[in-house]
Amino acid sequence: MSTVPQASLFHSHLSVFDGGVGTELYERGFYINRPFEELNTTHSRDVIGVHRSYIDSGAHFITTNTFSLPSPQLEKFDIVHRQAELLQAAIKNARTAVKEAATSDPSIGNVKVALSFGPMGVLIEPLGRTSKEEVIREYENLASAALALKDADHTFDLYTLETFSNIDELDCAIQGIRNKDPNHPIMASITCRSSELSLIQLFAQKIGGRSDVQALGMNCSEGPHELLQALKILKPLTVLPIIIQPNAGIPRNINGRYFYMTSPDYLAKFAKRFVEAGAQGVGGCCGTGPDHIRAIAQAIKMMDAKSLSPVAARFGSITADDSPGIESSGIHHHNRFKKESLQKRSRSLILKQFAENKKVITVELTSPKGTDLTKFLASLGKLKEAGVTFVNVPDGARASTRVSSLHLAAYVQSKPELGITVIPHLTARDRNLIALQADLLGASINQVHDLLLITGDPPKLGSNKDTTAVFDIDSIGLTYLTNRLNHGYSANGDELGSGTEFAIGVASNPTAINQELEIKRWQYKVESGADFAITQPIYEAKTFRAWKQKIGSNYRPHIVGIWPFVSYKNAEFMAHEVPGVFVPQWALEQMSEVQHDPAASVKKGVEIAVKLMNEIWNDCEGFAISAPLGRVEVVLEVLKCLPKK
Repeated sequence: MSTVPQASLFHSHLSVFDGGVGTELYERGFYINRPFEELNTTHSRDVIGVHRSYIDSGAHFITTNTFSLPSPQLEKFDIVHRQAELLQAAIKNARTAVKEAATSDPSIGNVKVALSFGPMGVLIEPLGRTSKEEVIREYENLASAALALKDADHTFDLYTLETFSNIDELDCAIQGIRNKDPNHPIMASITCRSSELSLIQLFAQKIGGRSDVQALGMNCSEGPHELLQALKILKPLTVLPIIIQPNAGIPRNINGRYFYMTSPDYLAKFAKRFVEAGAQGVGGCCGTGPDHIRAIAQAIKMMDAKSLSPVAARFGSITADDSPGIESSGIHHHNRFKKESLQKRSRSLILKQFAENKKVITVELTSPKGTDLTKFLASLGKLKEAGVTFVNVPDGARASTRVSSLHLAAYVQSKPELGITVIPHLTARDRNLIALQADLLGASINQVHDLLLITGDPPKLGSNKDTTAVFDIDSIGLTYLTNRLNHGYSANGDELGSGTEFAIGVASNPTAINQELEIKRWQYKVESGADFAITQPIYEAKTFRAWKQKIGSNYRPHIVGIWPFVSYKNAEFMAHEVPGVFVPQWALEQMSEVQHDPAASVKKGVEIAVKLMNEIWNDCEGFAISAPLGRVEVVLEVLKCLPKK
């Protein structure tokens, strides 16, 4: 792969970048109910005017009005089909602005056009459902559209990938562009806080270590002061030029409109500080307009260029081994944590059971609808007498409102006399990424260390049909997130000072219709840090054994789901109305034969359950027995029938 020499991208003098294109369009009266990228065709003269204002203010680089062109961003407005058209119009607008500026003022130098792309706007694996392959394809398509027209009106000088916070996504975006365009330079920029040390180190290592990236950047964030601190961390870790483009502070909402309060003079002072700290270029991001860029340009003119270390001599292909400070930092790819040893998570009782080769028996109980725990605690007492030590509690089962499983687990944990450990289910349905992390940290403080992580039923399945689902991430992403917390890091790389000690349980479905997809999802869960699984209810030994064989080396301890039928109607409901559960025809027929005798129905349901448990006793690590319709006495009958093994 060829690369463009650094001298053709950044000259020996300091570079000035433009400010917020979206900010200026907003100031011109265009509101955010439609994507600003549409203005490239509907109001091209306004877009050109924004570019001209930055050029006239002294910018050496202008960025195209294309930040939100990745498909997921356009899908919100149903204009994905216009992606290439809007991209090409944006390049033409920027190029027109450069030509018009040079014509009106011949003293204006060679202003470069940077083709700007932001992130996808969706979470990618392992946190989200969008695969890395999809990200690569998306930026391949963008690069192809950019290269489709080769006339002078559609040329650009470099790509700028900006405001990324996920290093894997940024890496995939670069790879997608390089698959189609090996020649145009790339500036890769992240948004971060100075406290995100591991993110900055990984950025320097993984992105700065690519031979096909020509410059690194930091943009957006919380303002110039924060980015200055981050720059001081990044500078020793890379030999590439660094471009800094801060927001004009944190926006304030005044009468329904957002205003950035940082003045041009203040930003000019920081422009000098950025250069003194090693930045090769300075510009602005959200909230910065032509006045800010003019102040930056004037400040940079006054800087002593001799204070800069030479750039051209430093350009070239670098690796982590070449980059000072990277090798010694001990930072590895943050998606690839080493598995925590059992000793480091000794508070997990379920991992202790596995380590001692003891069969795990847990009973699934739903939490109360209100604050009266009388029935729930009575059920715990009966189970304790029967020798049960684990109870697992769904999180808003069937998308209904009940007492929080995490709070209930913490309550039971605070009363050791109950002799029961609650394994709370935690769904990704009801909480955003911030709340999930907060709740997990709170659960850890309250001595809850065993979890079952699931995606969650859609709200339309429950009694709150108009409720919106969050689903920032699914169960795979939640597994990855929890594993990060175990290692003392938040989802975005913040060091927490200490780690949680969760045993990470996930769901598996040996009876899934799409076995290929289920196996792939299981593999992702294992890679993301799953310790064990609780399966959907199954009814045949061959089902579990086949599943175990299919997942092979990715097998983790399995607690097999057991649902004893209490009636034929109950069996029919499980067969036809519970997603992910397969009830064989023979089981339905056996329950049908006794459907008019309630006692015989319960007995038959228990027999079917016990038969399966005996058959696969040596094939699994335990059983999760559901109390059908809350009837704990049925579970007790199942336990009585099990031989002491």
